[in-house]
Amino acid sequence: MSDEPAAPDEPAERDGPNSRPRQWSAHPGRRERRHQETREDILRVARQIVIEGGAEELTVREIARRADFAPSALYRYFEGGRPEILFAIAQTSVAVLEGHLARVPRGLPPTERIVAMGEAYLRFAREHPEEVTLLFDSLTAMEPLDLEHPDESFLAPTGVYRLLESALREGIADGTFRIAERDLMFVMHGTWALVHGLASVERLHEQHGGVFDDRGRDLIRAFVNGLGSEWDAGARRRAT
Repeated sequence: MSDEPAAPDEPAERDGPNSRPRQWSAHPGRRERRHQETREDILRVARQIVIEGGAEELTVREIARRADFAPSALYRYFEGGRPEILFAIAQTSVAVLEGHLARVPRGLPPTERIVAMGEAYLRFAREHPEEVTLLFDSLTAMEPLDLEHPDESFLAPTGVYRLLESALREGIADGTFRIAERDLMFVMHGTWALVHGLASVERLHEQHGGVFDDRGRDLIRAFVNGLGSEWDAGARRRAT
């Protein structure tokens, strides 16, 4: 069957052997709810495919096969096809992570807040390994130009980055951190790389998880404390 989108004036129907046609209502509210429910069904199937085999296994045809849909029918719910589905998976996982990190009290001093967010990320990775897989597999598989009009709020610094940026800027303002404006994004990515790297290594060595509980926190603290030193002295010397 072709992967061309279904005609917009015809309701898409499941066409698998065990499927039942949806009873579509002319009532716009019900139709919209059913449309959203079907999108969520498709995303659940897509997430499971990524969990089982990685994003490279995610295709419109495989989603359609598992969900008892005609491949063309899926385009009624995700017009952008596979790229849009990957995008939606990443958005969902980012939201779960953001909710986890947002539990860190905002009243903590900047250093303590960033260390606590790092610890929260490590706990998140332990408690929700599938979300970490979904987030990074889907982001890695996405191409920036796959979507004509991507959600700018997602591609710009997300809520996760804003939480970190807020703590860093507060520390810069009160003199805790020595970070030039031009280096802020680099430091944010470096902090993210550190905690995600620790989580990835811990996942490979699960038998030593207790070590990561304590020493991981110490390493994050050492990194954050270093931001108050002249950590960029080498770059400044090279610039002169």
